[in-house]
Amino acid sequence: MDTNKQALHPETLSPEKTFFKPEFFPLPQKARDPHFGLGRSSYYDLEKRGLLRLIRLRKPGNQLGKVLVPYDETAKLIRRLSASVNTTAAVSASVTNEGGN
Repeated sequence: MDTNKQALHPETLSPEKTFFKPEFFPLPQKARDPHFGLGRSSYYDLEKRGLLRLIRLRKPGNQLGKVLVPYDETAKLIRRLSASVNTTAAVSASVTNEGGN
């Protein structure tokens, strides 16, 4: 038996080495979500600001249901916000350096 193939088989991988990227994941109830480390209020704030769309599932007539977070949309938002913060920091640093010379 080829040991390389056996080592890559999903059943032989440890939980730390496997990565499951869901299409949607449930809004965290008490702690932070395991994918991005954001809390419940952060997701509601992002939705309120129009930066993220949350999915609500509930039966007709019910007020309670399940709130889902789209994984890919959240990842894109974090990358976009991170890039804008890095760009702003780089511009601030260059302006500070120019002013000091």
